[in-house]
Amino acid sequence: MHDSNEITDGLLRELAKLSQNERMILSIYLNLDDGWDRAKHFIRQEAKRIVPLLNPREKEYFETSVSFLHDFIREEKEKKFTGPGLAFFADLGADYVKGVELTMPPDPLLAVDREVVIHPLALQFDEYEAIGVIMIDAHCARVLLVAGRVLDDMDEFCRNIHHLSKAGGWSQMRYQRRRLKQVKRFAKDVVEKASAIFNEKDVKRIIIAGRDRMITALENELGQNWRDKVTTKIRWDLDAADKDFLKKIKPIMEGIERGEEKELLQKLVTEVRIGGLGVTGVAETRDALKRAQVDTLIVSRSLPFSESEELTSLAKSTGAYVEFVPKEDKVLIGLGGVGALLRYKMKNR
Repeated sequence: MHDSNEITDGLLRELAKLSQNERMILSIYLNLDDGWDRAKHFIRQEAKRIVPLLNPREKEYFETSVSFLHDFIREEKEKKFTGPGLAFFADLGADYVKGVELTMPPDPLLAVDREVVIHPLALQFDEYEAIGVIMIDAHCARVLLVAGRVLDDMDEFCRNIHHLSKAGGWSQMRYQRRRLKQVKRFAKDVVEKASAIFNEKDVKRIIIAGRDRMITALENELGQNWRDKVTTKIRWDLDAADKDFLKKIKPIMEGIERGEEKELLQKLVTEVRIGGLGVTGVAETRDALKRAQVDTLIVSRSLPFSESEELTSLAKSTGAYVEFVPKEDKVLIGLGGVGALLRYKMKNR
C-alpha cells in the first residue's frame, strides 16, 4: 500500500535493480528459531550442493560472498540478535553486500542466480509494516516501533508527577492545578519526541497505550495530522511484559491489514469493470509492469512462487508498490491470482 515504509521500499527497489545485470548474485534467508548452529548447518549443506554446479570464477565469487555472510552473522551474534530470521544478499560485481534482520522466521533459502530473490522479503515488509506505539503513565513513557512479533524501543523517558495528596500546606485544588500542568508538560514532551521519531521512520499508524488520564493528556497534545493516524487506544500497564502487549495488538493489526486489502481489491474490481486503471491475470499484469504502468501490484499468496517472485521483482524495479493478499481471498483468485492498479492507460487500450 502507499503507506509502505520508505526505507524498506527503497531497499526492495535497490535489490531489484541488481537483477537487471548479468552477474552472479547470492540470496540467503535463514530461520533462527532453531538457533545459530542449525542455520550454519543449513549454509554448509546448501554450499555443498551448489559448489559443484559452479565454474571456477563463480565458485570464487560464491565463497567470497559466503565469507561476507559469516562476517554478518558474527556481527549479529555480537549484538545479541537471536532471531527470528535473517536475509543476506551479495553481488560482488556491483560491490554490494547487504544483511537484513527479519521480523518473522522465513522459509530457509540459499540461491545463486543472476537475479535477487526478493519475494520473501517483500512479503515480510508488507505483512509486518512498522507501527508506532506510545506507552504512557504518570511516571514514564516509551516510544516504540512494532513490526510483527518484534518490538523495538526507540526511546524511554521518565518524570515524577506527584499523586493527589496534600503537601506543604497546599490546598487540594491548588495542588491539583499544579499536577495537571505537570501532566500537560510531560505529555507535550512525549509528543515532541515521538513525532520526531515517527517522522524519521515514516510511521503511518499509531497505537497509544497506558492509563486513561495520561492517554487523554497525550491526545490533547497531538496535532491533527497525528490524531488521524491513531489506530486504537489501549489501557495498559507499562510494567506488563512486552510479549503480552504484542499478543494483545496482533488481532488489531491484522484487522486493519485485512480491511485495507478489502478496500484495495474493491478499487481494483471497479477499475477493471469500467475499463479504467486496472488489469488482472499474470500475462496482462506482467505486460503492464514491463511498461512501468503499474502503481500498485496486488498478489495472492496462492500464486506460484516463481510467478510471484518475477512480478514482485518487476514491480520494485519500476517503483511500484506491492500488496500481498491472503490465499483464502476468493476475489483475487477469481481474477487470476494477481492484478494491478495503473498509473496511466496506454492510448491503444
